[in-house]
Amino acid sequence: MRKLSARTWKRLKLLVGLVALAGFLFLLPSRFTAPARVLFNEAVGPVQTAAFQGAGGTIAASGTLTEMFLKSDRERALVQEAARLRNENAALADKLARQELRLRSIAKLEAKEFPVRAVSAPLSSYDATGVRRSITVRAGTTDDVGTGMAVTANGALVGVVLEAGPFQSQVRLITDPATAIPCRVSRTRELCILEGTGGPKCTVDWISRDSFIQAGDILVTTSLSAGPHGRLRVPEGVPAATVTEVRADGMRPLFFAVDAAPRVNLSRLEGVEILVPEQ
Repeated sequence: MRKLSARTWKRLKLLVGLVALAGFLFLLPSRFTAPARVLFNEAVGPVQTAAFQGAGGTIAASGTLTEMFLKSDRERALVQEAARLRNENAALADKLARQELRLRSIAKLEAKEFPVRAVSAPLSSYDATGVRRSITVRAGTTDDVGTGMAVTANGALVGVVLEAGPFQSQVRLITDPATAIPCRVSRTRELCILEGTGGPKCTVDWISRDSFIQAGDILVTTSLSAGPHGRLRVPEGVPAATVTEVRADGMRPLFFAVDAAPRVNLSRLEGVEILVPEQ
C-alpha cells in the first residue's frame, strides 16, 4: 500500500483539528459561546434578510402575473357572454318580428266588425279533466250554431264552439290548454294571445318588455273573419280576461310573463249565449 504524501497528511491533520475544535466548542457551556453566536448572527443577518426579501418579491411578482392572467380570462369570458346575449337578442327580435307578421295575418288588423245574435244554451255537462276544459251545451246546427263561434256568459267570453251537432255542441273553454285566442289589451291596444293553462287561470303571450301592461288591464277579443277555412268567428271587443300579474320572463328576456283570470267564474256556469254571426 502506497504511503500518503506529506500534503495529504497535512490536510488530514487540519480536518481532524477542525472537527476536534467544533466538538470542543459544542461541548462548551452556552455562557462561553454566546458572544460568538451574536457576532455570527450580526454578520449573517443582513444576508439572510436580503435573501428573504428577494424571495418575497419573486413570489409577489408571480402572484401579480397570475392575477393578470385570471383577469384576462374573465374579460375574455365576459366578451364571449356579451356576444352570445347579442346573438340571442337578435334571434328573439327576429322571432318577434315573425310572430307579429303571423298575428297580423291571423287577426287581420283591419278586420270589420260583424253583427251577431245571441242563442241561449243551457249546460248539459262539464268536463274538467287534467288535459281539457270543456262544456257541452244544448244548442246546435239547428240553431245555426257552428264551429269557431264565440260563447259568452254575463257578457264575457267563456270559450269557442269546438264541435256542433244537430242539438248539442261542445265548447272549449278559454282555460283549456289547447285554447289560443287573439286578444287586445283594452287600455294600450296591444295585440296578444290568450292561452289556457288547464288550471283556473290563463297566460297572455307575446307581450314585449316595452309594453305598459299592468295588473287590472282588461283583455278583449279581436274580430276574426271566417274566410274560406275560418276556424274562429269571434266579434270585436268581447271582454275575455283580466290581467292579474306581470313579471319578467326568465326564459325570454324580451317579453313579459303575464297571467290573467277569466272574467266569468267558469266553475259556476249554468247557461251560456252563443254569438251567431248574422249572414
